[in-house]
Formats: sequence, structure tokens, C-alpha cells
Amino acid sequence: MRLPRALILSALSLALSSARGADLLSLYREAATQDPAVASARASLQAARERVAQAEAANGFSAGINANANGNYFDLHIRTLPQAQTDRGYLTASVQAYVTKPLIRPANIVAIEQANAATVTAEIALQAAQMDVASRLSQAYFDVLLAQDNVTLVQAQKTAVAEQLAQAKRNFEVGTATIVDTNEAQSRYDQVIAQEIAAQNELDRTRWALRNVVGRYEISLKRLRAATQMPAPNPANMENWVTRAEAQAYAVRIALQTLTVSEYDVRRAQTGKDWTLDATANITNSQSTASTTSGFGTWSNTGLIGVTFNWPFDVSGGVNARIREALALVDKNRNDIEAARRTAGFNVRQSYLGVTSGIAGVAAQQQALKSAETTLASTKLGLEVGVRTNLDVLNAQQQVTQVQRDLAQARYNTLLNELRLKASTGVLGEDDIRATNAYLTD
Repeated sequence: MRLPRALILSALSLALSSARGADLLSLYREAATQDPAVASARASLQAARERVAQAEAANGFSAGINANANGNYFDLHIRTLPQAQTDRGYLTASVQAYVTKPLIRPANIVAIEQANAATVTAEIALQAAQMDVASRLSQAYFDVLLAQDNVTLVQAQKTAVAEQLAQAKRNFEVGTATIVDTNEAQSRYDQVIAQEIAAQNELDRTRWALRNVVGRYEISLKRLRAATQMPAPNPANMENWVTRAEAQAYAVRIALQTLTVSEYDVRRAQTGKDWTLDATANITNSQSTASTTSGFGTWSNTGLIGVTFNWPFDVSGGVNARIREALALVDKNRNDIEAARRTAGFNVRQSYLGVTSGIAGVAAQQQALKSAETTLASTKLGLEVGVRTNLDVLNAQQQVTQVQRDLAQARYNTLLNELRLKASTGVLGEDDIRATNAYLTD
């Protein structure tokens, strides 16, 4: 069997991508096309569009055919005239073709408008789901990179501690150090082994979390460039971001649209008191082999054209109760809008501060790394001349590893907060993922 050329090219492209390391942009494109949440939102949108068609159909023409056939038996006895007896069996059948058209039905008009409003809500929900893929993928991607860095750093620390342990053993054998140095180095080595196991487990967990977003298990990822300069927010004013989020955040837009839909519920409930007018037309053909009054067969054609007027009265109070219920839900949705705006503003402020403080934090961690590396070199030199102990060297090595880990985490968190900032305002998209992807290695 010959495979389609497109399938072969797709497989080769996937293989080459895995060989050189997948990047954030390529994984985002994969996830966006097969994410279950996006597929669910897309199906919900299709269902909403079909409800519009249903609402429009309810206000259009309806036509059909009714038919029936019956076998009848008639047995008549008169008590004072025993000889007057009728015992007759006969058949009847009729066929009716009908057409109806609502002329004035306020509820149908409101239903069409509400269905269109619900479709807009579904469209916004689909856009929010697509943006959520970008957020979840970015978080999972950088979680894997941080876990990989932790494994690398722990393994480097293990190598350094192993060297110190070997040196401590040699010094003890020649009598230039005590057994305490050896025990301290052994204890620190055992701790690093435990840290390595935990770091490897965390790496496996984050890879599976990434697989949950992308749909496949990816091991090789492109890393962040070492000399990456963290971008500052643009515009560089937090309140500008807050204002934008309170108007454009997907949660706010969905809440606003939900309010619109609920206001139509009030109007639909109020139409329960409105009168309606429908046009009707039908033609009926009836046939029988006899009847209760005659033994002769008959057939007939009848036609009807007219209008049907209906004016309901809310005698039991059910309509008024539905109106009050709908009004209460409208009030609830107004409060939900305010809650969504406050949440959007809080998220924006948190992300904005995360970016600005992250930029400063990265610079501080870079300087701290230089200081820690200088301290380690000085401590090793001090050990050689006898003014420092083996424990001092181990502590200095651990400090370097910790600062390297903090620096990596600060970089990832700054980039993630930048993406969260855009997500909070409802503008995160493929262009932003592409811009972040540019910070990764080629």
C-alpha cells in the first residue's frame, strides 16, 4: 500500500523536529489543532449555530400530512322495537395536508435574537480555549526546561561533591585531614544522590504534563538562550494593562455576553402574557364504506383557510414567577461581570509586577552567581592553603548550584508572567508565542 505523500512528509517533519529538539511554536501549533478543550469549544459553537437555525425554523412555515384509517362496528337495538336492529361494520379513512405560519409570535422573535447572542458567547469561548492552550503549553514547556536544568545542576553538583569526597578520603589516608571531613563529604554526597532522584522524578512528571497538552511525549526541547534579555512590558504602565483587561479579558467578555443572553430570558418570560396570531390552511379527503346512520359509502373533500388567535391569562401566577426568576438571574450576571473585572485586574497587576520584578530579579541573580562562583574559587584556594575546610567548599558549591537554579527559574517565570499578562488582557496568540520562541536556541 502506498501512503499519501502528505502523510509521509508530515512524519518526516515530525521526526526531524524531534531529532533537533521541538520548540515552543511548533508544539503550540500541534496542541492547538488537537486539544480536547478547543475541540469541545468548537463543537459547542456548532451546536449554538444549530440552535439559531432551530429558532428561525420555529418562526417559519410548517407543513405536513396526517392520515388515519379505522375499522368500525355499529350495533343498534331499540328496546320497544325488537325488530328494529342495525348491525353494521364499515371502514373509514382520511388524509389531511396542512400548512401553518406564525404571524405574530413575540416569543419566536426573542428566541432568534437570544440564539444569536448565545452564538457570540460560544465564539468568545472558543477564542478563550485557544488562548488557554497557549498558556497551558507555555507553562508546561518551561516547567520541563526548569526540571531539566535542575537535573543538570544536581548532576554537576554530584560530580563536584564526589571529587571532594575522594579528596577527603585521600587526605585522611595520608593524615592531613580527619575522618570528620570524610564523613561530611559522604553525607553531602548522599544528599545530592537523593536530590538527583527527586529532580529526575520531577522531570518525568513535567514531561508527562507537557504530553497532556500536546498529545505526545516529547523528550528533546529547545532551551532558553543563556544571554536572553528579559523584555519589559509594553506599554510600561500597569494601569493601562488593567484598563484593557477590564474591557477585553475573555472572562469579562463572556460575562458580558452571558448577561445579554439572560436579558433575553426576561423578554421571553414576559412574552408569556402576549397574544399570538397564526395562519392555518388545510385540505382533507375523507372516505367511508358506511356510517352509523347509513349503509352507503361516502367520500368528501374539505378545505380550510384561516387564522388562530390566542391570548393567555396568567391565572396561576406562573408567568410572573418566571419573570422574577429571570430578573434575579440578570442581577446575578451583573455581579458576575464585576467579579470578572476585579479578577482580571488582579491577574494583570500580579503578572505585570511579576514581569518587572522578574527582570530585576534576573539581573540580581546574575550578579549573585558571579559572587557565588568567586566565593567558591576563593574557598577552594583557602582549602589548599589550610585556612578553609572541606565543609566550606561543599557549602560554597551548594550555594553556586542554588543560585544557578534560582537564576533559571527567574528567567522562566519572567517569560511566563509576560505571557500571563497578555493572556489576562485577552490578546495572547500565536504571534506572542513566536516572539517568546525567538528566545530559544536554534
